[in-house]
Amino acid sequence: MSEASVSRRPRRRFKTNLRLLVRRPILLVRKYRWPLAVLVVGATLDGITTYINLSRFGLEIEVHPVIRLFWQIFGTSALAVGLAKVGQAAIAAFVACFWRAWCGWLMLLAGALYTLAAVSNHFLLL
Repeated sequence: MSEASVSRRPRRRFKTNLRLLVRRPILLVRKYRWPLAVLVVGATLDGITTYINLSRFGLEIEVHPVIRLFWQIFGTSALAVGLAKVGQAAIAAFVACFWRAWCGWLMLLAGALYTLAAVSNHFLLL
């Protein structure tokens, strides 16, 4: 059998939202507005409870290395936790954009996990 006679299946193109993220980010925000809203609300709640825990119990209670680093650089301020949470949420959205079919669901999952982390932090406060 020659190579010409072997029929090749067309290569499946990997579908991603990265091009949409880079070229038309507003369209991406419109398309995934509800999953992004869940992600932002969850990250905000987690950021608030993380800041309260760090203020009350100190840096030793936090295990996330980026928050510890920002807390040491910027001191005991909401800016440190806020910047770290914005970075975490942006990375979660960026990673979700790799899979077009699952993008919204991955953002919803990340938002739900942030919300669960906020609930866990809240019960640590009690």
